[in-house]
Amino acid sequence: MLRNTLGLARDGLFIAGINRGFKAAEAALLTKAHAFSRERASSLKPFRVAELILDQGADAVTIAAALLAPILWHGHAELEEIRKLFGPAVADTLRDFKSPFVLRTDTEPHQRQDIHTLLGSLGGNFHKALLLIAFRLIELESAFETPGTDFHPVAQETLDLYVPIANRLGLGELCRRLEDACFHILNPDDYETLEQQVAHIRAEDDNCLRILMEGVKRLLNKNDIQGSIQGRTKSLYSIRRKMIRIGKALDGIMDRIGMRIIVASVPECYAVLGLLHTHFKPIPSTFDDYIGLPKDNGYQSLHTCVYPVREVSHKPIEFQVRTELMHMEAEHGRAAHWRYKNETAANGHPQGQWMNGLVHQHGQAQSAKAFIQLLHRQVYEDHLVVFGKGGRIMRLPDNATVRDYLKKANIRFPQGGIVKVNGEIAEMDRNLRDGDSLEIVEHEPHILTSLPPPDRKT
Repeated sequence: MLRNTLGLARDGLFIAGINRGFKAAEAALLTKAHAFSRERASSLKPFRVAELILDQGADAVTIAAALLAPILWHGHAELEEIRKLFGPAVADTLRDFKSPFVLRTDTEPHQRQDIHTLLGSLGGNFHKALLLIAFRLIELESAFETPGTDFHPVAQETLDLYVPIANRLGLGELCRRLEDACFHILNPDDYETLEQQVAHIRAEDDNCLRILMEGVKRLLNKNDIQGSIQGRTKSLYSIRRKMIRIGKALDGIMDRIGMRIIVASVPECYAVLGLLHTHFKPIPSTFDDYIGLPKDNGYQSLHTCVYPVREVSHKPIEFQVRTELMHMEAEHGRAAHWRYKNETAANGHPQGQWMNGLVHQHGQAQSAKAFIQLLHRQVYEDHLVVFGKGGRIMRLPDNATVRDYLKKANIRFPQGGIVKVNGEIAEMDRNLRDGDSLEIVEHEPHILTSLPPPDRKT
C-alpha cells in the first residue's frame, strides 16, 4: 500500500525521533500507533501531521491521536477498538473530534451552525486545537499535489478562523506556515512576485545578518553574557500584509529581517537590550516590552529596531530578546509544556478559557461575519494596555470604553457598584487610554447602579 523507499525512510526517522524524545512506555505507544496506522491508513496525511506535531513538542497522546484520527474518520476502526488498543486518553482525545471540514457558506444559518460545531468540537482543549490546525496545514501545503481541486474556500476559511486561533494560542511557526500557504493559494501571482523580490535582495540581507551576528556575538562575550543568536526572516504573507497596511514598498518594511537573542534569564534580557541601544542607533517608537506586558496569548519578548552597521545603516534590523522558555512558547505555544503538564492544568489556562468563550461569543454575535470580525479584532487589533484588579493586564482596541473592558474581561457588574479609572469615578462610555488602571468598587452609592444592556453593534 504505502510501502515504498521514501515511506520506509520517513518511518525510520519518525521512530528514531520518538525514541529520542519519549520514555520507553510512551515510545512503545507511538510505535504501536504508527504500525496500526500504516496497516489501515489510506493516505500519508496522518504521518505528515504526526511528524509536524512531534517537531512542535506535542505529547505522546496527541501524536498517537494524529496517527489514528483519519482511520476513525474513514471507518477503518471503531473508537472502542482504539480504546482497547491504545488506552482511554487517546480515545477520549478522539471522541467527537471530526475531520476538518469546509464550512458551508451558502446560507447564514448553515455558516453559523458549522462555526458553532467547529468551536464546540475543540471544547477548550489545546490538544484538539493543535490537531485541527495541523491537519488543516498539511491539507493546504499539499494543495498543489492535487491539481484540479479548488482550495480557495479552504484557504479563505483558514485565514478567517484557523489563523487567528493559532495566533492566539501562540503557535507561531504553524501560524506563519498557514498564512503563507493561504497566500500562495489565494494570490499565486502576488505570492510568486513577492517571493522573487525577496529572493533578489536576500543576498544583501544575508550579508547584513552575517556581519551583525558576528558583532553581537563579540558584544555578548565581552560582557560575559551567554546566549544563542538566530537570524530570521518575516513570512511572505506578513510582509505583504504590512506593505498594504502601512502603504510602503518592500524596502520600507523595517522588520523584514531580524535577529533573536536567547539568554538564560529575564535580567539578562534587559542587559542585552541596554547593550544594543548603547552600541547601535535605536529607531524611535519601535521598542516594545512584551516581557513586562505580555500579549494575551502569553507571548513574551523584548522588541527593538536599530540601525546596526554603518556601511548598511539604511537597513534597519529588528531584535527580539527572550529567554529559552519564552522562545519555546513563542514558537510552539502551550505545546512547549504538554509533555510535562496534565490535561486539567492545560485546559484551566486562560487560553483554554478563551477558546471556551468563543462559543459564547459566537452565539451572541449577530452573524457569522460579525463573529469573524470580532475574532480578528481580539487577535490583531488590541493595542491598548489597561490594568485591572491585582495588576491584571487587558489588551483592548483603540477607542475602547469602560464597557468594552467589562465585556471582554467577562466581569459581572455588581448591583450598586461603581467603576473607577485611575482612581476617578468613570462612566461606562469613557474612552480608555494606554496604561489606564481600572477598578470596580462595590456598594458605594452613585448614579451607576447597573451595567447597561450590552451594545449589540459590531
